[in-house]
Amino acid sequence: MVIRSAAWIPAFAGMTGWKRNALAFLLGILATLTLAPFFIFPLLVPAFTGLYLLINAAPNRKRMFWDGWWWGWGFYISGLYWFCIALLTDAEHFAWLIPFTLFGLTAVIAIYSGLACWIMSWIQVRGLTKIFVFSVIWTSVEYMRGHLFSGFPWNLPGYSFGFSDDSLQLASLVGVYGLTWFAVLLGSSFAALTEKRGALFIAVIWGLFALGVGWGAWRLHEAEKIPESERYVPGVSLRLVQANISQPHKWDPRLIREGLREQVRLTQAPELDKVTHIIWPETAVPYAIMAGSPLVRQLGASIPEGKILVTGGLRAQGEGDDLQIWNSLMAIDHGGNIVGSYDKSKLVPFGEFLPFRSLFPKAWLTPVGEKDFSRGTGTKTLEWPGLPPISPLICYEVIFPESVADLNHRPELLLNVTNDAWFGMSSGPYQHFEMSRMRAAEQGIPLVRVANTGITAIIDSYGRLVASLPLGTQGVLDGKIPKAQNAFTTYDLYNNIIIQSLLLAAMLLTLNQLRRHKN
Repeated sequence: MVIRSAAWIPAFAGMTGWKRNALAFLLGILATLTLAPFFIFPLLVPAFTGLYLLINAAPNRKRMFWDGWWWGWGFYISGLYWFCIALLTDAEHFAWLIPFTLFGLTAVIAIYSGLACWIMSWIQVRGLTKIFVFSVIWTSVEYMRGHLFSGFPWNLPGYSFGFSDDSLQLASLVGVYGLTWFAVLLGSSFAALTEKRGALFIAVIWGLFALGVGWGAWRLHEAEKIPESERYVPGVSLRLVQANISQPHKWDPRLIREGLREQVRLTQAPELDKVTHIIWPETAVPYAIMAGSPLVRQLGASIPEGKILVTGGLRAQGEGDDLQIWNSLMAIDHGGNIVGSYDKSKLVPFGEFLPFRSLFPKAWLTPVGEKDFSRGTGTKTLEWPGLPPISPLICYEVIFPESVADLNHRPELLLNVTNDAWFGMSSGPYQHFEMSRMRAAEQGIPLVRVANTGITAIIDSYGRLVASLPLGTQGVLDGKIPKAQNAFTTYDLYNNIIIQSLLLAAMLLTLNQLRRHKN
């Protein structure tokens, strides 16, 4: 079946000026709605088929770039608007940055979408192959976004597969970049109706999707056969503390002690005797934590003997110009001894360090003023008292799929602490949570997430939610640690080799097309 272009491509493909820009912008917003917290998966079709038809009807390369850029601007403004909420936590100093962040920063990130469409302008393939190439080029550029300039792999299209536990299982095979390629292919597949055998192409692509979801359902069905007694790590019981302290309250010198007392009160809630480890979120202790200090002794004294408190806090070393500050996670025993520590290595641009700091020596855009946080030594598996081998991940670190686990010493638990209070009751914390859940499914390793304002959760090695505390609530979550899968997942074994091979093929194809054009 063929629906000729004149009949199928809507009149919008021939739009010009602001109407064309507005349409591309709207299609980008539709793509955002396929992600958390909405998960309207079918909107992949208008979002990507619409963009594909637009650039296919574009008169020149410049127009193709701008079609992609306007699409990306709509996608990033609607998906990252919550950046501005962080600036309102200290509105007196930072509110003036809101228009620059909402419109300027997103405009810069949208260059990636424009680049993908511009690269397509050089590809001289036709028919159904071109749709396939479009998905590969798009994924290539998303891979660049996740790695260049310290990387920002937030809201990749592959996260749309989080709409169900069954579909999420595909992450164990190809990871989020593989799912990104599949999401774009599914989304743009309906453009095939302009080609011969287009309906068959669509049936095959969506048939593979149905098979994949069916395989995921079977995988979870098999997992349910594991006896209840063998599903959890024996001898370990956690208390996850979600104090729900607002960001202004958290760092107000007049209220810091009150916030600490609130976390201690929650820690000492009934049935503490049944718990082995208490976990507080990122920077739950907003002071520098130093071995032997009165603060550490007081923290240790707040928990019963034989138990361990794991808390986020600051670590400092040196003075004056030699001062270094780390965003850290530390394990403290009843005696006030620091029995384990980890320093964050993936720092948030503009939040924990200022890019190109040397060009702006007096800049004050980070919480530590003119001093950036120092970086830790990177991903590692740690052995802390009473816990299975863990891979600690502080906040932002969990969004980098290749950096969450040292597979030479495979952990049995991913421990993610975060403070999403910066982003209020927006879609940001939901997006962050779904990225965490994807990591568990990719690695076949359970993930425990402790967030100051939520979402705090225990997630099993299939990415399924075991228990949680919702966003914006205060409380404690007691629970056991699910066991990791015994075998490496396919994604573990091959990581992004499949996707990197596709990206290499796309690069060689593009270079070949450029050479032909030059000749």
